[in-house]
Amino acid sequence: MSNPVHQVTGTDDVALHVREFGDPDGLPILFLHGYAQSLWCWRRQLESRALTGFRLVAFDLRGHGRSGRPDDARAYNDARLWAGDVQAVIETLRLDRPVIAAWSYSGLILCDYLRHRGDGDLAGLAFVSARTMVGDARARAMSGPLFVELVPGFQARDATAREAAVQRFLENLTAGDITDPDFYTMLGYNLAVSPEVCTWMLDRVADNDDVLGAISVPTLVVHGDADTSVLPAMAAHNANVIPGACYRLYPGVGHAPFWEATARFDTDLAALRRDVV
Repeated sequence: MSNPVHQVTGTDDVALHVREFGDPDGLPILFLHGYAQSLWCWRRQLESRALTGFRLVAFDLRGHGRSGRPDDARAYNDARLWAGDVQAVIETLRLDRPVIAAWSYSGLILCDYLRHRGDGDLAGLAFVSARTMVGDARARAMSGPLFVELVPGFQARDATAREAAVQRFLENLTAGDITDPDFYTMLGYNLAVSPEVCTWMLDRVADNDDVLGAISVPTLVVHGDADTSVLPAMAAHNANVIPGACYRLYPGVGHAPFWEATARFDTDLAALRRDVV
């Protein structure tokens, strides 16, 4: 089975690097990665036996991986641009009522999409250790010490300081250790995102409770109880605001439940995708 690679033109003509896995005729799942990450953070899902019957699509966000990198702050803090990128992938690849799974920072991007496009073209949503608010005191109260401590390092221009921050982030991303060579693969795609992009992505204020409260499709909220980047309090809040949300708190799991508790996550995501046909 081939794994097609696409270049999709996003908002303001940014080239988006998109890859497909699984069954091209299967029900679609679109994966959105997090801050300073890559589509390859979802590798275990893209190669998962539990998900091979679905059409699996992931792309590098603007400023990340092999996608285009606009040199302009507005390109990273304008909600309409993020929403347009997601819509461009859905339309160009003709994804029919996909489920969108959004990890960490991309919870904000998913909310951007919902704010400007609604959920009428979607079958369901999965907020995975997701951030849905940023830039104010309430958002900071639900951010864990790992995020607060290391953001300056991600934004540092000094290469040594930046690498040290990213290494510490990865050492604490999961409750267990990330072994080689995965650790160094992750280190590479984190460091590939410029400090300017890391700065601009957080240069915004957003509170999406109104968007969450208007969701009308089945929604899964997944979080690890050992997450020190986005606190479980944010997941509990989101699950409370989203009508009828299904909340799954994984014990002994950190910020990347899809990596650390792959079998359980894939089972939960597959169940959501099958249930919303």
